[in-house]
Amino acid sequence: MNDGSGAVVVDRSGVGNNGAINNPNGGLGPNGSVWIQDPGRGMVISFNGEATGAYVHAGAIPQMTLTNDFTWAFWAKQDAGNTTPNDIIFGNRKNANAAEFVPRQFIKFTPTQFEWHMNGNGNDNLNYDDIPADVWLHHAVVKKGAQLTYYRNGVAANTKTITQPLGFPQPLFFGGDNQNVATENWRGLLSDARIYNKALTKLEVLAAMAGVARIDLEIAYAVTPPVLDGEIDAVWALASTNSFVPPADANDGSGTWKVLYDANNLYVLVDITDDILKNDSARAWQDDSVEIYFDGGNMKLSTPLSGNAHQYTFGWGADDIQGTNIAGYTEGIQQAQVTTATGWRIEIKLPWLTIQRQAPQARHLIGIDCYYNDDDDDGGNTREGKMLSYSPVEAWNNASQWATAILGVVPKPADPGATGLAAYFALENDTLDSSANANHGIVTAGKPTSVAGVQGKALEFHGLGKSGGGGDMIMVPHSPSLDITGPISLALWIRPDADDPEGKGTETAPMAKALSTAKPSWSYQVRYGWGQPKPYMSFTFASTPRAWVNVGQKLTKGEWSHIACAHDGITLKCYLDGIERGATPMGKFASSPAPILIGSDGWGCDWIGAIDEVAVYNRALSTNEVLYLAGYRANPGK
Repeated sequence: MNDGSGAVVVDRSGVGNNGAINNPNGGLGPNGSVWIQDPGRGMVISFNGEATGAYVHAGAIPQMTLTNDFTWAFWAKQDAGNTTPNDIIFGNRKNANAAEFVPRQFIKFTPTQFEWHMNGNGNDNLNYDDIPADVWLHHAVVKKGAQLTYYRNGVAANTKTITQPLGFPQPLFFGGDNQNVATENWRGLLSDARIYNKALTKLEVLAAMAGVARIDLEIAYAVTPPVLDGEIDAVWALASTNSFVPPADANDGSGTWKVLYDANNLYVLVDITDDILKNDSARAWQDDSVEIYFDGGNMKLSTPLSGNAHQYTFGWGADDIQGTNIAGYTEGIQQAQVTTATGWRIEIKLPWLTIQRQAPQARHLIGIDCYYNDDDDDGGNTREGKMLSYSPVEAWNNASQWATAILGVVPKPADPGATGLAAYFALENDTLDSSANANHGIVTAGKPTSVAGVQGKALEFHGLGKSGGGGDMIMVPHSPSLDITGPISLALWIRPDADDPEGKGTETAPMAKALSTAKPSWSYQVRYGWGQPKPYMSFTFASTPRAWVNVGQKLTKGEWSHIACAHDGITLKCYLDGIERGATPMGKFASSPAPILIGSDGWGCDWIGAIDEVAVYNRALSTNEVLYLAGYRANPGK
């Protein structure tokens, strides 16, 4: 969309599908020109939204079935003067003769929804948040068979399964269509429009948005900084896994690496499988060592490393940092190593102001890659192997070969408010429900102690679990507002204080809707197992089959953790400290007259530790809502 003059929008794919501009003086540029110089995106095309305004006819959309694929991707800036919700940004409303298809059908991207319209109804329309005015946004609609996915600025915002194919090929228009009516013509700016006859992956959508040929990985934002100790904190679940290309024997050398970032640092975690570990040379690259490659700004220069392109080498068992072009670029870089059963692991923190002299911004590109040097012999200044990741050839001094990464968006926590709130127990030295349902609890066993909590006060429970039996417990009587069998969310802060000195595999439960004497006896339980071969923090529901989802790691004794689950009627997800850790399919689960128990599971697995801010919702919380409840409020962390 950068032609700048004339009545043709040139197709730069090489296919030759040029677009014809109807009324090139029906735009927002000088003297009504469609062409306008935008300070952010350069030359773009504009539409004035009037009945006789401009639109582009860009060929035809093949007949859309429930099996073929496509992607529409484009940048758009809606003008504040656009007031009609169903204007055509992409797509059509009528056929090439400005008449209705019979049966009525069309396909169009509008300011309020993607309309897949067949047989006079919009049952297959894909909704998204209304497009705001005066801001450039990247939009992509991906059709993979019968599945539609909408991306805004590279983030998947909604999905829809379509049920009806369209009966005819459709004309493709930009900015309106050939009806010449103001209720369909759009007012705004359009740039970099791409049409594919395939379903793009998320990384391909991000590449189209960034205007580059390829993006290899998206680096997620760390909602809490990982503790630099060589261990795998929960926050690393946000990162994608990248693998080395191993030699023939994976035991001899293989591994994975992950990357996260926040406002201050870039974090790298490398997990190595290596049956022989060596550190007997002066130069780290001749021993077992990890090489981290960083190219600030993704300059992709093929010349020897300079500027913000660095090679950092970290040797096994070594404290120093070696590399290329790192003089003056190592201040504040830290590492932590641990030896594992199969090799070793290294966690690295690289300050942004050190490695690229400026703070990061979401959706910026960087170059990054990771290699591993494998040394197997005693003495001798040589290595026996080297494992690469994304670059096709060894390129320690050639940033053009390294992977391209895009920085992920910073999460925006959302206050869930009172919508769908069935019960909320702040546990401020009482058992009162602060929701509108007045589901107040009663202490029915023991005497929980008021202690300092995450927010104000909390209650501490002194149960002994199955190893001793009997403990503190709060009972919330069953009520219609708590009889939830469909979408549900549970969220609470817990501080586990138990040990298992007897080695009996003590299980403790901070919460459940269960009672051994009720019929049926339970709907759900929140469970923590101590001393198990694989300790778990899990949520389980009385569905058919029984559903379990767990966070995959043991919590830290004496420390607060936020745990939550969310069930949307199809999938049950669980979260630890605001981070999704597991998911499993689940439909409805059993209704039970059992009360909600805080501090027990109803069968003597009594909680040992503190509990705070218990919430029950009759809907599935979003990830951003769980983040909010987990204490994450704004950059740089909770």
